[in-house]
Amino acid sequence: MDKHSRKSLRYIFGMNSIFLGNNYLWISFESLFLPYLIELILPVNLQSIYLGVIAFSGIILGILFNLLSGIITDNFQSKIGRRRPMILLGSIITLISLLLFITIKISFILVVSVYILIEIGSNIAYGSYLPLIRDVIPDYQRGASSGISGFFTLVGTAAGFGISGLLLGINQLIPAVIVIIVAIAISTATTVNTIKGEDVRTNADRFLKHFSRIFKKITNVKRFKWMFISNFFIILGSSGLTFFEFYYFRYVLDLKDSAIYVAIAGLVILAISAVSTVFIGILSDKIGKEIFILVFPLIGGISIFMIAYINNFYTFLVLGSLIGISFGNYFSLSNSFISYIVPGGNPGKFMALFSMSTGLGSAISPLIYGLILFLLKNQSRVAYGKLFEISSIFFFIGFILIFFRVVNARNILKKQM
Repeated sequence: MDKHSRKSLRYIFGMNSIFLGNNYLWISFESLFLPYLIELILPVNLQSIYLGVIAFSGIILGILFNLLSGIITDNFQSKIGRRRPMILLGSIITLISLLLFITIKISFILVVSVYILIEIGSNIAYGSYLPLIRDVIPDYQRGASSGISGFFTLVGTAAGFGISGLLLGINQLIPAVIVIIVAIAISTATTVNTIKGEDVRTNADRFLKHFSRIFKKITNVKRFKWMFISNFFIILGSSGLTFFEFYYFRYVLDLKDSAIYVAIAGLVILAISAVSTVFIGILSDKIGKEIFILVFPLIGGISIFMIAYINNFYTFLVLGSLIGISFGNYFSLSNSFISYIVPGGNPGKFMALFSMSTGLGSAISPLIYGLILFLLKNQSRVAYGKLFEISSIFFFIGFILIFFRVVNARNILKKQM
């Protein structure tokens, strides 16, 4: 008998609605707000390095508070629930930070402080609501719940690109922030109200207690170890590019309304990537995931390398769509692939460790790219060309490691013959 009762579709939608608000927030700040504000405050020769350092600091702190939040709520119970207090606390920190952002005069210190607080607050909430699928959703409905959370992630990201990009494109910063505040408030309230009464402590494994023991097991699971390293390089090659797209459009492609072009590119690439994941997901069930885990990093690396030699927005859209297809499908398939190569009994903890390679790569990537642009005289075509070449190298390293250490190349060839 299942320890959880069957949930209605309305319940699952309500529980996952917070994914919409947080992803709206993250994509808006990473792709648009941070580069836009830094451009207003700092001279051109300092923009890239400061953006890289700020992004690195915020993401690293976000990872730390994400882990702490998950650990604390695993062992916590209060009158209002187990996860709900930290979800509320994180969201309140985020909302207060955004309110400060629109009430205090814009300065470099304010931008840095708000971004750091947003990363801390949103990740406190994220670390608390991510385990809800395990806490309250029965096994046979978790696939549906994952699909709905993915849907809200997609909608939130698309809304962030579209609405924030449009508003910043017409210099409406305060209205853009107000829309984010409303999205965070409504989505958080919906999730917290939905899980009321069921957010109770269970006998689930405590992550902190077993973390070191599971970490030691990595050395005994060679395919997982190499996939962990490969994934780090692939994320290193992709994640940081999002932060500098605004400047690439502005200074290299000479697009004056760069925020609007970031929005257009984001929406087009996101839509194409989303459609492709449906077909690739079905196809991977028939011919296996290994071929896609191997090929997509190669396609992504080649596409990024080619961007170094283009000079117009429409060619960027074509290559960007190829990158979106390759990275989006690699990312969605890699988590599923991990569940097949780890030992039984510990898949959740191995997947939590695998997500650390994604988090670390996401933090270090913008720092590396900001440093590259700073050392190469910043916002020039040559500098961005080198940046894309180095990004592609990270992809190729990931591809090589997967080919030689993770997948069985002979079996792949036999299946395709």
